[in-house]
Amino acid sequence: MKENGLVSNDTVKQYKVHKTPVNESRTENVVARDFDNPSYSEVVVSDLTYVRVGNNWNYICLMLDLHNREIIGYAAGKKKDAALVLKAFSSVIGRSVA
Repeated sequence: MKENGLVSNDTVKQYKVHKTPVNESRTENVVARDFDNPSYSEVVVSDLTYVRVGNNWNYICLMLDLHNREIIGYAAGKKKDAALVLKAFSSVIGRSVA
């Protein structure tokens, strides 16, 4: 086909990304990337990640205090959902989640 300058009419199927709606509400940036906080428990961040346990994926949600980079709470579970994050928040000593 190359020698004769021919081009195929068949097209390769293209993968199309399906966009899902996102929460784009504006939230005030009170931290302003100032991660060196002078007081304990002023800024707490979380991270949600997954690990393989046997043949299954499990999830871990960590609560990290930016004052001294200390893990102050955590939760683990089989589902990545709001209940897991709430459980991690609830595990932080000295704080209560309504």
